[in-house]
Amino acid sequence: MKTLLKTLGLLCIVPLFVACTQNQAPTPYKITGDFISMHPELSEEVAPGDETSTDEAETEETEAETPLEQEVDTSLDLSNATLTISYETTDRQGNVETISLVEQAFDGNFEFESETIEPTEVTISLQVSEDTDPMEINTVIGTGHDIHFTLIDHPSPRNPQFVLAGTTSYVMDPESKFVVSGDLRFLDVDLTEDTTVLAYARVYDEEGNSSWQEWGPVLVQDNSFHIEGDAKEPLVATLNISGSNYYGSTSMILEPHGDYTVAKLGNQTEELGTTSGSGYHAMLIESWQQTDEYIDLVDAWTTEFELFRNPPEPSESEEVEAQTPKDEDAGDVAVEEEVDDLEEDAADNEESDADAIELVAAVEPAEGCEDAVSEDSQQPEPFSSSQNYVPKYYTLREQAREVRAKTLQTLFESSEDSTAQYLAMALGPYTDRAKTLSGWQSLEVKFDEKFVAARIKPEIDFLNWSVTAQANNAALIPGQRVPEFTLANAMDEDLALYDLLGEKDMVLIDFWASWCGPCIADFPELKKLHAAYQDEDFEIVGISIDSEKEDWIEGLEEHKLPWINLGELKDWEGPVATSYGVMGIPMGYLVDSQGCIYDKHVRPAALKEFLVNRYGEDESLVEPETETDDSQGVSG
Repeated sequence: MKTLLKTLGLLCIVPLFVACTQNQAPTPYKITGDFISMHPELSEEVAPGDETSTDEAETEETEAETPLEQEVDTSLDLSNATLTISYETTDRQGNVETISLVEQAFDGNFEFESETIEPTEVTISLQVSEDTDPMEINTVIGTGHDIHFTLIDHPSPRNPQFVLAGTTSYVMDPESKFVVSGDLRFLDVDLTEDTTVLAYARVYDEEGNSSWQEWGPVLVQDNSFHIEGDAKEPLVATLNISGSNYYGSTSMILEPHGDYTVAKLGNQTEELGTTSGSGYHAMLIESWQQTDEYIDLVDAWTTEFELFRNPPEPSESEEVEAQTPKDEDAGDVAVEEEVDDLEEDAADNEESDADAIELVAAVEPAEGCEDAVSEDSQQPEPFSSSQNYVPKYYTLREQAREVRAKTLQTLFESSEDSTAQYLAMALGPYTDRAKTLSGWQSLEVKFDEKFVAARIKPEIDFLNWSVTAQANNAALIPGQRVPEFTLANAMDEDLALYDLLGEKDMVLIDFWASWCGPCIADFPELKKLHAAYQDEDFEIVGISIDSEKEDWIEGLEEHKLPWINLGELKDWEGPVATSYGVMGIPMGYLVDSQGCIYDKHVRPAALKEFLVNRYGEDESLVEPETETDDSQGVSG
């Protein structure tokens, strides 16, 4: 009865939605949805939420064999799932109201038909249960295309996917419409039922504020996809194809009326090609991507890469040949030349390496920090020929990238079209920082103040910041003191670093952010070390570089970090993060009570080794004996 009343209410709402304008013919639309289970043990005939087998003996046998898997990896229960489709409307006073088109239970199948006067953005929301957050899809009705969505239930630990399927349109203004499509059978892999396509680009509003615009993801159906969207101006965009059996991406210049086709590039599938035949895409992408020189290099490097990943098994004759002395004059010339080249490069590196060792040794420790410098601290290890080996695929890939770079450089330096020059710079034609800075600076006089402030000045500021941050990073080595700072904690109380240091023996200064996966992955081990050595006057000072305080606070509450937590909350370019040369996170400095650096780029494994050597091994850290050979690696 409740569902019936809702449906009757919607029948009253929809005609109002349709009849708001009398002089336009309504456009019919249809929205459908389904459910796909990726659980291998479930039959297609079994409805979601009802996995009871008709063969009780088989079920009991399966559960007896894998009781843990059956208990943990359960399918999605849709018995309480609710589907909502809504749109927003704004009145003349600027008040926003949400209008609901559909609100009903979702059992794995859905169908809804209606009409609309004009293209309207709608939100399709699915809440599986009261304990889960809604999954949302944004799309547009009234474009002439039907809409189909799919809920994909993956085995644990992967989360469910709620995506549009096959064809999707986001077109609000036909004059700005672009189309991206592709028949992906050329990939020659099983795209299964989870391969999606996503296009995205940075866009700017009338005030110059930037944000990321996404078109998709859309689920590949019958090996193809079709995406329509709006581009009011040329946009540098990226298209990703992602699934269990394939991942690839390609660059595009999206433009009004652009029609783009994703296709095979040469004889390989590591890199994708995108063609339009016109506009800035043809000028700035196809001009290098579709040339014989580039395609030949891509074919070459991908072939070598496959050999590098999967070396062929030697034949019997090759094994015998390998054991037989070779004629020195016959076939070893090329090999010897390659070895000679490698040894030559290694010798060059050994010379530069010796210079680096001499430079580090020449830096005197700060007064009072002599104990922080050990004999082998921060000394680069000498190169060997084996360390200096460069795979052939890498060299070929760099040559392909050089073709791209040179084409973009020529276009930027010779074009009289300022928009083409801007797009070329956005594609990154230079690897040299000075040339990149010069390129952006040359564009400042070619656009109006608003454009420069929103799109060019930030690039220049970032380059200038990176120079400063990199210099600071290089200067902060063991034996030097870290910069002083004062930051607020979550209760808005200001704390000065050196006041904290004076009360402790050793402190880890850990830069992180709530969105940083590797940072979060380090927390469990850091908590163990903090608990084990807190009585030895070891402390951790976490510094968040989140942009928003709310994100930082939520991160603190979610991860329950027991140490001192301070927030700079100015992203990468905050003065404290910049003074510490933070260009990647997690970033840790291990310092003593005087602020003397003992180590940098500190991760849990290295920290544990230092603390055990300094204070002895705490009982809580003693691992039970196992027969495994696994060992923890350290990244930094």
